[in-house]
Amino acid sequence: MKLELGTILAAAIGYLLGSIPTAWLLVRWVTGKDLRCEGSTNIGARNAYDVTGHAGLAIAIAVLDAAKGAAAVLLARAISHEFLAVALAALSAVIGHNWSIFLRGRGGRGLATAAGIAAAVNWLPLVLWLLMYATGYFAIRRHVHVGNVAGTLGTAILLVNTPGALLRATAVAEPFHVVQFKIAFVAICIAILVRHLEPIRQLFREQSE
Repeated sequence: MKLELGTILAAAIGYLLGSIPTAWLLVRWVTGKDLRCEGSTNIGARNAYDVTGHAGLAIAIAVLDAAKGAAAVLLARAISHEFLAVALAALSAVIGHNWSIFLRGRGGRGLATAAGIAAAVNWLPLVLWLLMYATGYFAIRRHVHVGNVAGTLGTAILLVNTPGALLRATAVAEPFHVVQFKIAFVAICIAILVRHLEPIRQLFREQSE
């Protein structure tokens, strides 16, 4: 399959947008602290809150991280009429957030950025994630990372089996392609799950001690 120049450009812009280390920049600006060396060292809203104790700052970071994902999608639509550009820009934005070029591969876990993408492309995965998060959190273990993994894994599984007609009905705007959307969002879920491996390992280590 030959990629159009607009599709490649959209993916590159998506990655660069996602790579903007919002949490690192704001925490550095407000407190002078370096998130790479504080708390869990994750570059995201939760660690920003754990390190600073500032709920407003954490909320602002989450909103801006979501905005990165939405902006990647909107720019992709402006650049290309192909949904593949939207799909690759969305996936690239999460990859950029999780492995930022500006922080030499350090990054966050991608949840807020993925939420922004869902809001701009199709809101159904966000609803599925919230339902599966609640199921994992309350039914398995009341731990945020357990809920995150349950929500992300459950969303990927449910999304693969969601009828195309339902996905088309919940799509926010055209262009929209069911198969490309499923592949892109499952890949996004995988990127999120990879960044949750370490906190889950840490949880198991704590339980075994």
